[in-house]
Amino acid sequence: MGRSNYWRKIGRAIHASLRIDYTTDQDSRLIIFSLFLTAAVTLIGKLYSDYLGLTNIGMLYLLPVIFAASRLGVRQSLFIALVSVLCWDVLFMPPILNLAVSDTRHLITFLVFMMVAYTTGNMSDLLRCRAQEATQREKQTRVLYELARGLSAAADLDMLVSQVVKQTAETLDAEAALFMPGHNGELRVVAANKTLTDLASSPNDLLAAQWTFSHSQPSGLGTDTFTGARGYHVPVKTEEKTMAVLAVKPSNNLLEAEQINLLQALAGLSALAIARLELAEEAHDVRTLEASERLQAALFNSISHDLKTPLTSIMSAVSSLVDDEAIYDEEQKATLLNGIKLGAERMNRFVNNLLDMARLESGYMKLNPDWSDIQDIIGVTLRENQEILKGHKVKVEIPDALPLIKVDYALIEQVLTNLLHNAVKYSPRHSEIIVSAAEVDGLLKVSVTDQGEGITPGDEEFIFDKFYRLQSPGNVSGTGLGLSICRGIIEAHGGTIWAAGQSERGSRFNFTLPVAGDVF
Repeated sequence: MGRSNYWRKIGRAIHASLRIDYTTDQDSRLIIFSLFLTAAVTLIGKLYSDYLGLTNIGMLYLLPVIFAASRLGVRQSLFIALVSVLCWDVLFMPPILNLAVSDTRHLITFLVFMMVAYTTGNMSDLLRCRAQEATQREKQTRVLYELARGLSAAADLDMLVSQVVKQTAETLDAEAALFMPGHNGELRVVAANKTLTDLASSPNDLLAAQWTFSHSQPSGLGTDTFTGARGYHVPVKTEEKTMAVLAVKPSNNLLEAEQINLLQALAGLSALAIARLELAEEAHDVRTLEASERLQAALFNSISHDLKTPLTSIMSAVSSLVDDEAIYDEEQKATLLNGIKLGAERMNRFVNNLLDMARLESGYMKLNPDWSDIQDIIGVTLRENQEILKGHKVKVEIPDALPLIKVDYALIEQVLTNLLHNAVKYSPRHSEIIVSAAEVDGLLKVSVTDQGEGITPGDEEFIFDKFYRLQSPGNVSGTGLGLSICRGIIEAHGGTIWAAGQSERGSRFNFTLPVAGDVF
């Protein structure tokens, strides 16, 4: 009676074990292979039963049990253990071909089979679970890395939010949308992976997004708040504030715990990226304001000096002529009148520089190009500035047969005028100023060389900035706009301009212009 109950229990166990979930083709192949191993052990046992003995054959039956337990799991290994026990009992234990067990001590061996199968299978399941967790963590780390790399390359907010939504949708296989407040404070969808997404059209989802933004807590699908929403809404926040709401609508309307954790990690990384852009924009605004304040200060100082000085000399000369005309002879009157003229010309140059810079920056300066001879432009410029160039030796080095260039004659003349004035201001009297021109590599190169103090290393990249003035031991007047205007004019012609110090003394300002006229 006891043995009958025992085999009845064994039968029920076999029936339960046969209810195996063949979740993958690989599991099916492994179970078939385990059964094949059991059959192979049975065949070996039959062929060498006299040599092996009953106990050793039982040990061989542990091989398919251990294999199934290590590769499959508890239920599958128990199934293989029962098959192995049945084969050993029916085919090798007396009475042969009978389920009866003559020696009850063999029941302990059967129990050991089942314990080995259960213990090994349980350990195998645990290891597989740990491996899946490691794989999941690796996937999450890879996703976060890809998102971080994409966000770090985002140059503006539009590119950033598109990257966030795209990565979220691809990772979770879901619809994704990002809500951010507009100018009026109302949330609006700034990016979505689908044009007509339910997350943007559903009233419940809009309310859930607003609630999440206000309370910095998740809402919607799978939560106790706004359960009618179609998506799960998570705040995109830093420690200081909530900046956006990231919403997802999974394809199966269900988010697992791992997906929620990954979504929250994506939201946190997105918050840091948005904060970085906001800080960068604020820093840019601060730098712009500082630059504007520096320009205003430089302009004020320049105006107060470069307008006040000639205006004072003009007022002084005019007052002398009006009040004390009788005490001055003709030569003295001519000197005073010449001073008035020079002061007026200096003020006129200053105002013209300001106007030219304004036209360059606003785009109102239009070029009127025509075929011109650089030798003619240089000659006219030198004649018109001969008063300024008094006290300096001017040397012109221009080879014959230079090609014509298609430029705005008046503007190139102005460039040369500004460079000559700069050379006069920063070089001692009676020093030499060299104006040269040559064709180099299909470009016309023009240079103005002086014998002044030269350019301090490192100033070459700033010398063409607005209001930038070189440090000079003398009291050099000027607005700091002349060279900046030169750069604007030359670049408008498709050329380049640069400055370089001389090896011994002085500096050289060079500019190049295209020989061909196709720039225009």
